[in-house]
Amino acid sequence: MKVVIAPYDPLWPDAYAAQQRLISEALGHLFPVIEHIGSTSVPGLAAKPVIDILVGVASDELLDATIEPMNRRGYTYFRKYEPSMPYRRFFALLSMPPGEPAPWLVDIGDPFVTGGPIPSLVNIHIMVKNTWHWKRHLAMRDFLRSHPDVADAYAALKIGLSAREFGDTNEYNAAKDAFVKSVEQRALAWWKG
Repeated sequence: MKVVIAPYDPLWPDAYAAQQRLISEALGHLFPVIEHIGSTSVPGLAAKPVIDILVGVASDELLDATIEPMNRRGYTYFRKYEPSMPYRRFFALLSMPPGEPAPWLVDIGDPFVTGGPIPSLVNIHIMVKNTWHWKRHLAMRDFLRSHPDVADAYAALKIGLSAREFGDTNEYNAAKDAFVKSVEQRALAWWKG
C-alpha cells in the first residue's frame, strides 16, 4: 500500500472543528479537553489527509466510559492497540464502502488496520490529560508550528516515504519513528522551557 501525503489543506482546521463538536456532544458529561494534533494541525505541513484529535479526560477510570458514547456517534473503537498502549483508547471515523456499516469494534488479534482498503478520515486518541503522553503530542504540535525548518524536514521525509510500499500505516509509522522520536525529545525540552 502507498501512503498518500497531501499538501496542506486550509480546510483541515474546519474538519477538526466539526469533529470537535461531535466529540464534545458525545463526551460532554466527562468534561473533556479536545485538541487538534498531528500534521494536519500544523499550518503548511504536508500530511496524510487524516485529522488527528487528542481528547483528555481527568482519570484512567474514565477511559472506558468513552467507548459507548463514541460508538453511538459512529466512531470505531480499536481495542487491538490497548495491550501496547493501555493508557489510550483509540477510535477512528472510517471511510466505508457505500452501504457497508463501520464496525463498532476492532478487537485484539483482529487483522484490520486503518490505512488499507478502508481508510480513516479521523483518528481520536483519548487519554488522561496532563500525562507524559498527553504532553508529548502537544509539544510536538507546538514545536512544529514554531519551527518551520523542522516541519519542512518532516514533510520531506513523509513525501519520500510515500514513494515506498507499506503493508499498513503501522509500517509507515515505524519508518518515520526515529525522526519523530528525535524531534519529540527536542520538542519536550523546548515546551518545558
